[in-house]
Amino acid sequence: MGVYTMQQKNILIIICDQLSATALSAYGNTYSSTPNLDGLAARSAVMEYAYTSCPLCQPARASFWTSRYPHQTGVLSNLPDQGFPAVSNDIPTLGELFSHAGYDCVHFGKTHDYGALRGFKVIESEEIHIPRTNPAIKFDYETYLDIDTTEKSVQYLSSRPEGPFLMVSDLQNPHNICAYIGEHSEGYGDFPLERELPPLPENFDFDDIANRPEFIQYLCCAHRRQRQASGWKEDDFRHYLYAYYYYLSMVDKQIGQILEALLKSGAADQTMVVFLADHGEGMASHHLVTKYGTFYEETNRVPLFFALPGGNQASRIGGVTSLLDLVPTLLDYTELPCPDGLEGISLMPQITGVKTHSDRTAAVAEWYDEFRDYTVPGRMICDEDYKYICYLEPDSEELYDMRNDRYEKTNLAGKPEYSPILEKYRSLLKHHLEKSDDPFFTLKTAGTGSYRRHPLGFEHHQGLSAVEKYALEIKRK
Repeated sequence: MGVYTMQQKNILIIICDQLSATALSAYGNTYSSTPNLDGLAARSAVMEYAYTSCPLCQPARASFWTSRYPHQTGVLSNLPDQGFPAVSNDIPTLGELFSHAGYDCVHFGKTHDYGALRGFKVIESEEIHIPRTNPAIKFDYETYLDIDTTEKSVQYLSSRPEGPFLMVSDLQNPHNICAYIGEHSEGYGDFPLERELPPLPENFDFDDIANRPEFIQYLCCAHRRQRQASGWKEDDFRHYLYAYYYYLSMVDKQIGQILEALLKSGAADQTMVVFLADHGEGMASHHLVTKYGTFYEETNRVPLFFALPGGNQASRIGGVTSLLDLVPTLLDYTELPCPDGLEGISLMPQITGVKTHSDRTAAVAEWYDEFRDYTVPGRMICDEDYKYICYLEPDSEELYDMRNDRYEKTNLAGKPEYSPILEKYRSLLKHHLEKSDDPFFTLKTAGTGSYRRHPLGFEHHQGLSAVEKYALEIKRK
């Protein structure tokens, strides 16, 4: 085991996949059971409103490892080939910045980064199979890989070499909910319960699906999981939420094991612990499951904690923040220089208690496509007051009052009395696009013409979704 000095500033980053901030009791959820994350939040600076830059794994991860927007990294979807080999060497990554400074940079678990983990020693993951603990809740590769990630993380912390480290435990769950949806597309069936079912969210029903962009109205045509849930009734959604919390409880236990290993290692007093998720989960809000191109709170607002070593410095940080802020914050914490071109800002003034409110004026997110052939580019910009969403299709804007309608139940974009506010946020987005050299308004929508032919409403969906057709094409090759 290494020898630690008080001067070392180690960093442990723990990541979950597809975890909405609204699923955690740290953000007000009264159903979830996450005692280890609750304990971490109780000694952390918790960012109240942190947002991903894209509600999809690969673009989001390439983005937060580099502090660049997806249009800047070029990683726009989950395709294994983006038309170029990897994130450009001209874009410095977190792993490179810290490994060049002498840190032992090691990554365990999910990658899906398209080269943005450059500079880390990426440890290959293995599936460790276990039987189901509830016959109705499927275990897939996500759950099997998390067992391996946890074991290797614990082993590293128990016997690591001397010197400062930047370690990432990149866990898959509660992403296993995707496989659950696929297995239960006909309904929940025989489902043993260990506790009461969770309630449906307040925004399960909302103002009017006809008052949403066509992309949202026909999301079942684009996304296989939304198509698979298109026939679900209220009870099916409640069982799906039960399964989601089930996976979350499992990964919370594994996070507890990693945190316990850090404590036993002797390095806890020199280690900042960071917790985040790459993007969120629909969680039955607006009848939505998983993610895919929606910019609602459940899919885009993610947990973001920073726990300084050496005590309980718990605080709640108001205002909006972004996962883009990860890289500059960690560089500031370790007093390493920031390269030019980062889109994030340091949160150290907030983490150390100098400030209680974010300095960021707005958070921005982007959408393109999950794989290919159903491309509807979109953008979101939000602050504490309003969220503005725009897709590149006619009459495809959304505007929400984030102080009085946090559940985004009423789209204000078409209400004449909100025209001045709508114009303001259109201008804010345009200014951001110009500042970040984002070619959004020159992009094209494609591939929707052969879909959207059924009556309005997910329950009327017919045929396969675009993602399912893409998967069939891959199998044929």
